[in-house]
Amino acid sequence: MPHLLAGAATVDITPPVGVQLDGYGARAQSSQGVHDELVARALVLEQGDETAVIVSCDLLGTHPWIVAEVRARAAAAHGVRPAGVLVAATHDHAAPVGLRAGMLGQLDESLAETLVGRICGAIEEAWRVRRRASIKHASTTVDTISLNRRDPEWPKDAALHVVSLDGADGPVATVLNFACHATVLDATNLLLSGEFPGAACRLIQRETGAPCVYLNGACGDVNPVWIAQDFAAVERAGQIIGAQALRLAAEMRALGPGQRSHNIRWDEFPEVAPLGRLVAPSLRAARREITLPRREFEPDAAYVTRIEEADAANGAAPAGSPERRASTASLTRFKTERWAAAWARHAPPPAPTEVQVVRLGDGLALLGLPGEFFGETAQAIREAAPFDDVLMACYANDYVGYVVPGHAYDEGGYEPGMTPYTPAADAMIRDAAKALLMEIDVV
Repeated sequence: MPHLLAGAATVDITPPVGVQLDGYGARAQSSQGVHDELVARALVLEQGDETAVIVSCDLLGTHPWIVAEVRARAAAAHGVRPAGVLVAATHDHAAPVGLRAGMLGQLDESLAETLVGRICGAIEEAWRVRRRASIKHASTTVDTISLNRRDPEWPKDAALHVVSLDGADGPVATVLNFACHATVLDATNLLLSGEFPGAACRLIQRETGAPCVYLNGACGDVNPVWIAQDFAAVERAGQIIGAQALRLAAEMRALGPGQRSHNIRWDEFPEVAPLGRLVAPSLRAARREITLPRREFEPDAAYVTRIEEADAANGAAPAGSPERRASTASLTRFKTERWAAAWARHAPPPAPTEVQVVRLGDGLALLGLPGEFFGETAQAIREAAPFDDVLMACYANDYVGYVVPGHAYDEGGYEPGMTPYTPAADAMIRDAAKALLMEIDVV
């Protein structure tokens, strides 16, 4: 196989102060300042005739127009196929509105054009500095800073995946993949910030000297754990994730040269197996368009009745009881669903979205999904995949909102209330992802 070439670069994408911040409907004021820069991070991979471009932006979500423009310019400049370009967001709730699709996702053309230009500038720089590199992968569990937000006893994806791209003269880039909502800060925050993914990337880049690309996973049902919802907690979460990633990256440096210790009793130098594995690069990418089925909402009067009933049940049940929790979940669902139904009455016709896969090497693939998914969806895809390890980049190439498993509708809560899709949508995503992973596994 041809050698792998890799290059990476970052660029500041912070918008002007005064833009409205995304992610919280309760925010009434626009942004008042900048706490830390928003960043786009670009990784270019080239092996023979195959090229992949992976971009992660400190944004809530992405918009198909932005992705199409980046793909068109990458194709014109370097001949990269559309399937080889993935543009994802970290799901940052301290980022500007106007740069994603979905509910309330109207595109700000001026901001979007500026963003595309800066992303493409980062891609050009990454292309310019690309050099021969190896791929190393390791994972660990970080289960102290996230929680299933639908039920603390339910599972979550607590795996932290780290991919190191290393050249002969040092690191080229580090890729982080972890699943957690970037919502340490709440709606009272009015400062632009990269949230905890940005804090983790800054730490890693400072220590390794190379860009860090953060890919958020299936965190539709996962929230962060905090002491207080402030910037100290943001840094703490970033430090915990970043420190674990740095540890893995340091462990993986021994892959290739190997490592030994001196047994002074026998005067021998036994080998000590390094953590992680060297991945034989075999680059390939594919994508598939699908149209998710829209749900039929009830008339507004029906939601008024359902909300009144759930509210009455909520008031009658003791705090903390199963009945109170069930009525609260129903109340949240129907309030949210009523809002989603109002949006759906004026929504454009369903448009295709996409699922994308980039095979990085033997046993290692990156899956791009276009919205918010539960951890169980990611787990089901991984279990059916022909790869040992599948990185999950949600919020990739589009933002379709929540896509939830069928049982969640009866359980209630925010996510099944907010989703504009039928229960069949989750199965469609799973099937498309599994099919693409099988396809991309064939050399």
